Amino acid sequence: MICDAIVLARGGSKGIPRKNLVPVCGKPLIAWTIEAARASGFVRDVVVSTDSEEIAETARSFGARVPVLRPDDLATDTSPAEGALRHALAEICRPETPEAVLFPQVTSPVRRRDTLADAFRHFVEGDYDSLFSARLIRNYIWRNLPEPQPLYDPHNRLMRQQIPPEDRYYRETGNFYLFRTQSFLETGCRLTGRIGFFETTDEEVVEIDEPDDIAVAELMLERLARNLDIHPIQM
Repeated sequence: MICDAIVLARGGSKGIPRKNLVPVCGKPLIAWTIEAARASGFVRDVVVSTDSEEIAETARSFGARVPVLRPDDLATDTSPAEGALRHALAEICRPETPEAVLFPQVTSPVRRRDTLADAFRHFVEGDYDSLFSARLIRNYIWRNLPEPQPLYDPHNRLMRQQIPPEDRYYRETGNFYLFRTQSFLETGCRLTGRIGFFETTDEEVVEIDEPDDIAVAELMLERLARNLDIHPIQM
């Protein structure tokens, strides 16, 4: 199955100025995602969709392809990712449209060495149309209503190991998505058709939205590096 990675990295960022280029463990944030996709073993091409020439130059220096810049109307604060993905498939992923797309998010730089390859294997073997990264929610969950409502029976509080699989809750972490190109183009949604998920580790849940998140990501990357579970990092 031909699979391309599409990395979205617009220039504007309010929480962290120039976020996609901010240094994380010695290299630009976007580099972690480009390198993970290139090292995955199943990606034919890593393309970056950006409206910033500075980001484009940095992406190219780490081995990604950026033949055209993304139009401004697809790079606003409120622009859905799906619009940029459609543009990338039409204008960047050439000459042969991929059968599947890996959409790894730059704001989630922490990935174990084999995570993407294992997720792709699960995607193919499960015959899914789309797949997302997820993490088990270990806490007891309540809905925030005028009178809070539990999503479990407080009178029958089971230990985590006793909760049957069908009653366990997982959250979408946003680390990466995989989807079949045709399903995406037909529906305009990254999660459609037969949907599956791939459970990641606690380290891989880190998402950089605020400045303090950078330090947390660096701690997680350093932990994986000590365990030889990522490529060597620079400090």
